[in-house]
Amino acid sequence: MPAGVGRPRRGSNKEQTAAADRSGVEEEMAGLSLSDFEFFKILLPGMYEEALRLPALFARELGACRDLKLRLAGAGMPLWDVEVFADEKRGDMYLAQGWKKFARAHDLRDGYLLVFRYDDSAAAGATLTLTVFDRTTCRKPYVHAGAGKASRGARPQLAIAEPSQFAVSLRQCNLAAKQNQYLNVPVDFQDAHGYARRRRVELRMGGKTWSVNLKRGRRALGDRTALKYGWHQFCVDNGLEVGDTCFFKVIREGACVDDDDEEWEDEWEDDEHVLQVEVRKKDGTMLT
Repeated sequence: MPAGVGRPRRGSNKEQTAAADRSGVEEEMAGLSLSDFEFFKILLPGMYEEALRLPALFARELGACRDLKLRLAGAGMPLWDVEVFADEKRGDMYLAQGWKKFARAHDLRDGYLLVFRYDDSAAAGATLTLTVFDRTTCRKPYVHAGAGKASRGARPQLAIAEPSQFAVSLRQCNLAAKQNQYLNVPVDFQDAHGYARRRRVELRMGGKTWSVNLKRGRRALGDRTALKYGWHQFCVDNGLEVGDTCFFKVIREGACVDDDDEEWEDEWEDDEHVLQVEVRKKDGTMLT
């Protein structure tokens, strides 16, 4: 080896390759526009209930934008207002005011994976569109049950997709003594409509309404929800008998509420989960 020429440092080729890769990534990122952005978030306990931290790269590109719209992927889904909060001390940015309502209204839970896509081409302006995957690793289906935007303070109606109705042929246990009356809700239906996070439902028939509390019981094969307190009065008022068949259909989804969140309940107390009921009597006549 000629004098004055040192040996190449071990690993220098790898370092040069890594540097080139980093440079290429930076150039690629520099060419991105916000409209190209997609990112995902896995909902971890204690990390999303009040606010959701945005990825650093997306936050950097978002810049000074502080107002966004949120919507679920799919035709006709309503828009929700959400504010972006910048933590200057930590350098992080979050979906803040408006996020909590959105998350609860759509029954987002621990372990869910959310895929976000940014779009600013619509008339509504800067919008994040979400696709939700639940713990089954499958996409969680939603359908919009109302029209119009969900601006701050509004109460848009959103219904999870089928199953959105069920039928029950009444048995003696459904019409027992007042304190023992109950009606089990099918497991698929209760899971689809977030009954684990609801306290009550509203039944409607014949232009009248009945408020019915839900009771949950733990079983080896999973929790089960039943219509309990208030169900007796519904049966009495409508003269229901063993052998009658009740048809239940969701006409308003309402908001899911945690058991210990009184503030949330007060805010959404007039946004009950509503089931329209029709009854086919044993003699074939219908009550609607």
